[in-house]
Amino acid sequence: MPNGEAELRTLTAPDRWSRILPFVAVTALAFAIAGFPPRVHPVALAAAAGVVLVLLATVVLVPWRRLPVLLEAVPPLGYFGVVVLLNVGGDGGPAGYAPLALLPVLWLGLHQGRLATAIGVTVMALVFVVPAALDPDVLAGEWRRGVLIVAIGVIVATAAQGWTRRARASARQLVRATRAARRDRDFNQAILDSTGFLVVAVDATGTVTAFNRRCEELTGRAAAEVVGRPYRSLGLSALDDARLAAELAGVPAEQFPGTAERDWIVPGGRRRIVWSSAALHDDEGRLTHMICTGIDVTDQRRTERLFADVLAAATELAVVGVDRAGTVTVFNAGAERMLGYRAQDVVGSADLAVFHAPGELDSLEALFAPARAGDTEARECVYRRRDGTHLPVARTVSVIRDESGDVGGYLSVARDITRERRTVEAMRHALDRERDATARLRELDKVRADLVATVSHELRTPLTSILGNVEVIVDGDAGPVAQAQARLLAAVERNARRLLALIEDLLMLSRIEAGAVKINASPVRIAAVVAGALEALAAVRGQRDVHLEIDLPEEPILVDGDRDQLERVIINLLDNALKFTPPGGSARLSADLDGEQVRLTVSDTGMGIPEDEIDQIFEQFFRSSRSHERQSQGTGLGLAITKTIVERHGGRIWATPATGQGTVVTCLLPRAQLVASA
Repeated sequence: MPNGEAELRTLTAPDRWSRILPFVAVTALAFAIAGFPPRVHPVALAAAAGVVLVLLATVVLVPWRRLPVLLEAVPPLGYFGVVVLLNVGGDGGPAGYAPLALLPVLWLGLHQGRLATAIGVTVMALVFVVPAALDPDVLAGEWRRGVLIVAIGVIVATAAQGWTRRARASARQLVRATRAARRDRDFNQAILDSTGFLVVAVDATGTVTAFNRRCEELTGRAAAEVVGRPYRSLGLSALDDARLAAELAGVPAEQFPGTAERDWIVPGGRRRIVWSSAALHDDEGRLTHMICTGIDVTDQRRTERLFADVLAAATELAVVGVDRAGTVTVFNAGAERMLGYRAQDVVGSADLAVFHAPGELDSLEALFAPARAGDTEARECVYRRRDGTHLPVARTVSVIRDESGDVGGYLSVARDITRERRTVEAMRHALDRERDATARLRELDKVRADLVATVSHELRTPLTSILGNVEVIVDGDAGPVAQAQARLLAAVERNARRLLALIEDLLMLSRIEAGAVKINASPVRIAAVVAGALEALAAVRGQRDVHLEIDLPEEPILVDGDRDQLERVIINLLDNALKFTPPGGSARLSADLDGEQVRLTVSDTGMGIPEDEIDQIFEQFFRSSRSHERQSQGTGLGLAITKTIVERHGGRIWATPATGQGTVVTCLLPRAQLVASA
């Protein structure tokens, strides 16, 4: 619907009854005076009242919004019927209700268009012309009144139309101005709400007139509950009432403070706000409004305090910040202590070159270039103190960049390394001494090994001769031997063999340490190695009442190793298991694959080894406390030799306590990659 047509909608407007009531009041007055002479005939009066009711009913019941605008002129045009009934229904002639015809004309002039108004004026003229044409007496007595009323009706209708047009034009202009003002208001509000600044406006009395969305977010209060209230009543300012009242007083704008830093009390604590204020004043210089824009700098101030505290606490580090030109901007307490300068003497005036020894720094650009390239590695240099003395430091230079990523300056962090250099020098001397001691120990160890090898070799020959002669005597080849002599000879033979075994172990260990024993590695069947070891231990197995279980897989397992040396490993492990297992006990040897290695496991149900000694059993001459308690025989070299042989094969060996009692020794050896016969 066009805007002009919408404006002519009167019978459907919200205020239609306020427009209709004045006309209804005049009509009621007309009916009220109908009883005065010249009286209106009751029939005509009743008919007129019926027409009025019908017209009111049409106003209420007819859906005028769905009908053309012109049809809204029907009720006022129908009102002319009321005028006719009242005017011609008088006793003895017209009843004087002709001026009542001006009501519908006035309505049409005010609320309808030109066409409807012209129709109304025409109908009003007919109201006077038709009775006059039918009755010459009426024409003779009422024609002047009719002409005047019609003329007045035309003037009234024209004036009403003109007034209505001007009123509607003014209304349109007001609507446009209102819409423009609303758009400007919404635009300004959108700007205030979209900005990241806090914006608060108060008038001269201190009443809040603006409170943007950033303020709402920070305080948790809606603008609707803040605007219109005195700022002092909000409880936001941390100032006391007197100071706050002074700041909100109506002072001249030129005296008003431009910036201030204040605390706001908000949910969760205080927020530090930097305010920038502007004052609006009238022509006489009186303050009318104060516009305050603020930035929440709480986190920034907290960071600044933390940075200041860190710098103050870092007394062992010289922290020096410079701008792009190298001028000092930060000089912490550590730098003051290390270099002897005060911060106020160097900040803003000195550059980094002042703190370097002559020739130490080629140029500031040479110092800053690695930092710009991302190299933050600490480099040693020499600082020069204020008193001229030199100080070795380890310094790191990093880049300080602004929000856009551009270089804003550099930060130098230096650490005094005087003590470290002394420590390093002391460590160097200690290391040299240790190297000399190690070399001497190696010489002594070589002498010891040579001595052991020589002594063992020299003892082996007479021991072999002693054993040979004892065997001759025991066999009776040198004459009969008494029983008591036989017991003594058996003890001599037993101890001689123990001594010979010790010498053999010492010789073997010396040969292995000297590198005289080579590992001739080749693919060897583990079953063949075990068989050779069992054959060598046949006599020992027969002397001890220990059940030995051998668990080998049916599929052949090949080991990459020296068969003789591997037999010695198994002999030593099984001999220990049989030796330290009491009669009636058991020992077990098993072999399986563990990835690319062959795992040999020897376990027994013997006396076991204390947990605190389990890691020492592979050391030379070590014997556990339990073997000492039971006076078990042994040299303490067997497992040391075994470990050396296993490691020479590229394997490893370890022992663990068995579940219940006894010991489990596990050995991992390299698996042969090529299938070959043992």
